[in-house]
Order: sequence, then structure tokens, then C-alpha cells
Amino acid sequence: MKNNEIVAAIKWHRENNEIPSKEIACILGHSQSKYSKIENGEQYLTAEELTEIAAYLNLDINKLIKMVSYTIKLAIYGGRDINYL
Repeated sequence: MKNNEIVAAIKWHRENNEIPSKEIACILGHSQSKYSKIENGEQYLTAEELTEIAAYLNLDINKLIKMVSYTIKLAIYGGRDINYL
């Protein structure tokens, strides 16, 4: 399981629940900039951060990881990928 896949699943859930990244940064005790680096793959997500985020989003970590395995990536004209869980 790659870090970027887990972070993509978290971001998908965060956005679909209309939770701003600033709110997740706050619960982690991070600046918005630091959390942005995590979501953009510039910094790794720790196990502790994963646990805190999953609890906040009311997600079971095992289910979250399984969801990542079933992510469907669609290539969109222009080179963008969209993830559907």
C-alpha cells in the first residue's frame, strides 16, 4: 500500500464530507501548509496521523485501506486522473 494511495482515499473522504483541509490540519496539530504537503505527497503520513484522521472521519482504517485497493482511476482528456472509491 503506497502512501499516495492512502492519502488520496483520505482526501476523497474529506472532500466528499465537505471538510476543509485546514480542519484536518487542526486536529493533527499541524499548520495547513504541513497538511497540504501530506495530501500532495511531499511528506509521508505517519501511522499516528492516519489513526487520528480516520477517527475524525469516522472511518475504520482496515476498510479505508481496502477501499484504496478498489480505487478506479479514470484518465481524463488533458492528463488528469479522477479517483472513485
